[in-house]
Order: sequence, then structure tokens, then C-alpha cells
Amino acid sequence: MKIQVEDLSPIRKKLIVEVEPEKVKEEWETVYRSVNKKVKMKGFRPGKVPRSMVEKYYGPQIEDEVIRNLVSRNYPEALKESQLIPITMPLLDQPALDREGPFTFQATIELKPEIIISEYKGLSLNRQDVAIKEEDVENRLRLIQRSHGVLSSLEEDRPLQEGDFAVIDYNAWLDGQPLPDGSAVNYDLEVGSGHFNVDFEKELLGQKKGDTKEFEIQFPETHGNALLAGKRIKYRVTLKEIKERILPELNDEFAKSLQEGLFASLEDLKAKIREDLENMGKQRAEAKLNEELLDQLMTKTEFEIPEGLVDQEMEAMMARLEQDMTRRGMTWPENEADRHRIRENMKPVAQKRVRRQLILEKIAALESLEVQKEELEAEFAKIAQGVNQSAGFVREVYQKNNMLPQLSAQLLEEKTLTFLKDQAQITHS
Repeated sequence: MKIQVEDLSPIRKKLIVEVEPEKVKEEWETVYRSVNKKVKMKGFRPGKVPRSMVEKYYGPQIEDEVIRNLVSRNYPEALKESQLIPITMPLLDQPALDREGPFTFQATIELKPEIIISEYKGLSLNRQDVAIKEEDVENRLRLIQRSHGVLSSLEEDRPLQEGDFAVIDYNAWLDGQPLPDGSAVNYDLEVGSGHFNVDFEKELLGQKKGDTKEFEIQFPETHGNALLAGKRIKYRVTLKEIKERILPELNDEFAKSLQEGLFASLEDLKAKIREDLENMGKQRAEAKLNEELLDQLMTKTEFEIPEGLVDQEMEAMMARLEQDMTRRGMTWPENEADRHRIRENMKPVAQKRVRRQLILEKIAALESLEVQKEELEAEFAKIAQGVNQSAGFVREVYQKNNMLPQLSAQLLEEKTLTFLKDQAQITHS
């Protein structure tokens, strides 16, 4: 076997592998004999079919299998001999087989980039202090109150206004054709909430019960529903009923009615709201601190990002988006052009994530950081508590679905971030 390595970039290499004619003939004979044993032709016993007939009818099948075997056997050997460690699957280029000559195939591979970073300790960071105001607590309390309100049909004959609930029938068209899943009857919509669409809801303001209105909405390219993103949709809406929300009185009795009597008074409820807001504030502050840290690290090193890793990240992002849309009852686009556009919109985010992952991985290696078995077990217990299962059950799920490497990588990133923050100069504001 002859091996030639062609440099395409610091992280992309092309392996050109030539297999000797003798090995090609040997592999052909091995595959031919295997196929011949299975061939059944009228007038011949198994294994006694003339070679010319076997190769005439099964030659392409034999050739395909020979090529697969030659590549699968010689590619790992070529990697070992050239001391290259690819991080993604190779892009193979293999010509037709010449039974009398050598077989040459090419494999384009991507390697992990060489990352040089030294100034990662002692970073200057700012952590925002969390200060919960009484106004914040009251606003959250009002939201809880609204969620326990009762809808009642409006008695007075007045136009629809913000905060009302509209019961509507609607139809939607795209380029003159009915939009898939673009119609509904007796649809409940809270006007001004933005849950449906801000512009759509604004169009309904001022309508009275029984009114029908036609209008068009231009959806932005970044809209979450891929079917609507960048499209101009025509709607016809009939307002069938207006409802208003009757709110419960905020008192001790209201607090006691929540979460099976968890709160003894309204003050207890407010204390819990304050605690939750503080926890959420700390999480946001920590997330912002991590962003600042990672952004600083990215300015300290430049390297080529493996496109294969970016593709993998985009595929994972696409899968999560599809699952999220399905969970929300939204339709995943069937049009290939729409899916391609969504995927391309994700590319900058995917590139940034991969760059960050590689930098943190490099720092973890420099500092000999590893995820210990007890840390994995602690994470299993944490996950188990959230899904009301045993830690053993969670561990088994991760093992069966080959999810342990992904979980370990996540924990190592978190451990590396914690190490960097412990080493940083952090001010408070």
C-alpha cells in the first residue's frame, strides 16, 4: 500500500491510498467465491455455476463489495501509518475498479485544529448583582392572578380592546393558495399578548362582535415558524365573541388555594416569588458572565473551524427545532428550500458554538481537567430528581442511547468554565 498526504489547509488533508494489484486480485477472488456459493441458476448445482456466468450477472455486485472491503480495510491502516486522527467521517472519492491494476482511492479528512491559547487565567469579568424590587414581585403576582382569572362573555356592546380574549374564525392564504394548517374555528386569542402574532392582534383591535376583516401580515425572515418566515400571508378573520378576564381577589385565601395549600398567606406567596426571581436573576447573571468570558477567550486565538463539526452542530440544532415545533403543534417544512434556508440561518450560531467548544476543550486538556465518575453519578441523581425517576434508570437510559459522551462533554465544559471563573478577576455591579 502506498500513501500520499496532500495538505488542503491546516486542518484538511487528502489521503491518496494505492492498493497493490495483487491485493485487488486476492480480494476479488475472495468475494467471487463467496458470491458463487450463494448463486442459484437453473441447470447448475450451487457453487458449480461457470465463472463467466457468475461474473456476467453478478459482476457489479462483486465489484461494489470488493471496493467496500478494500477501502474499509486499507483506510484505517493509512490513517495509522500517516499518524492522522480525523474528527469527522471522511469524504471518499473512489474510481471504478481495474481488476488488473492497482486500486486508488482518496479520502478527504478534517483534523482537530491546533489551538494556541495562553492568556486564559486572570480574565477581567463583571458579574451583575441581583436586586429584586417590590415592583418585580408585584408584577409577578399580577401574572399569577391573571393566570387564575375566569373568562366571561362581554355583556356590553363595545369594540375589542387590548387585554380582551377574542373568539375568532380565521383563514389564511399564501400566494392565493390556502395555507396548510392556516384555518381555525372558535379560536381563543388574548389580544395584545403577542402569543399569536403582534401585528395580527393589532389588526383585530376596534372590531365588534360579528365583524369580518381581511388584511395581510408580512412575517420576518427570522420568524420561528419556517412555513411563515419571510412570507406575506393574507387573513380573513371573523370576530365571533369577546371575553374579558375576571380576576380573583389578591388575599390570603387566594394564596392558600395555590399548590395544594403550600402557602399559608399572601406574604408567604410573595416570599416565594421573591426567592424564585432571585434565583432566575442569578442564573441570568451567570449566563451573561459566561458569555463575557467566552467572548474574551475567542478574541485570544484564531484557528480554522472544521466544517464537519459545524455541520454536526447544525444538524443537532435542526433536530431540536423540529422537536420543539412538533411539540408546539407547528408544522415542520416539507420544502427542501425552506429547510435549507433555516439551516443556513443557523450557521453563524453553530460556528460560534463549535469555536467555543474547541477552546474550552483545549483549556481542559492544558489543565488536566476531567469528569470523574462521582460527578457523572451526581448528574444522574440531579436529572432523576427532575423527572421523578431513580438515578439508576437515568444512567441506563444514557448508556442504552449512547448519550454518555455528550453528557460528559457538557459536564467538562461546565467544569472548565467554573475553573476559569475561579481564576478570573471578577467585579460586581
